[in-house]
Amino acid sequence: MCTDCRRTCQACGDPCCYEDVYYPYGDDSDEPFCPGCSEERHSEPQYLSPYAGNAKARDPFTFGLEIEVEGGHDQDALKNSLLIAGWCLDGSMHEEGSLEYQTNPLTADPGTLRDLHALVDGIRPDMEQEHSGGHMHLSRTARQRASRWYWALSGLDDHQADDLNMRHMKPLENSWCRLSHGHYGSKFCAVNDEHCDTIELRTFGPWHHGTAGKLIPAITWAHTMWRYFQHHRLGTLHTTDIQAMSRTAYQAAKPGPAPLRERLAGRRREEVTA
Repeated sequence: MCTDCRRTCQACGDPCCYEDVYYPYGDDSDEPFCPGCSEERHSEPQYLSPYAGNAKARDPFTFGLEIEVEGGHDQDALKNSLLIAGWCLDGSMHEEGSLEYQTNPLTADPGTLRDLHALVDGIRPDMEQEHSGGHMHLSRTARQRASRWYWALSGLDDHQADDLNMRHMKPLENSWCRLSHGHYGSKFCAVNDEHCDTIELRTFGPWHHGTAGKLIPAITWAHTMWRYFQHHRLGTLHTTDIQAMSRTAYQAAKPGPAPLRERLAGRRREEVTA
């Protein structure tokens, strides 16, 4: 290859033609990957809608997660999951082994939530997740407006937001998800309105074993608010109504104490093993 055509793969060091390389951090970056190495780090999402072929479904609720994992982890468990549509490198994570996974559009069916929780609970990164996140995409309709979601997030206090794995209330962690009224069009805002088919809530932190307990409450809160917005025409909700409903949705979604039978069973096990 001539000098102008030659590129060097950042993973294996092999020379390759500029026409064959993949730039996971953008075409203007200087980190090319050869076809073989890029296949391990990139798989274009092939999204499968749970409502495909269902003509009766009108504006159904679906959600999807971006699961960013920084550093080494069990990639095969995620890549081989039917819940995962694709994966790629992410410009905010540069540690070896880091990947971002995109789920298929999912429903709030209890079985689907159990499978997703099990998948997330099995993610055991080998390092702190300082630069990773877990953005949530919600199906867009005419009544799903970014401003409505702004007021929903603003209705939660620090403790409530943390219980749902949200970071917009944490000054040291919200540089990628600032909650700012009227600013819904960049990768630095809590509510991103730039996607054609979804509303993106960028406030969520990384999803892994340590945060798996907050996953279903977070989805339940989002599902409740989504339904609330669907049931009210534009211009019929006051901001205080949305904020109050957000707190109510949090109360309904947060994990409660274990039932008495489970607490007593746990106590008996402790007595036996003491």
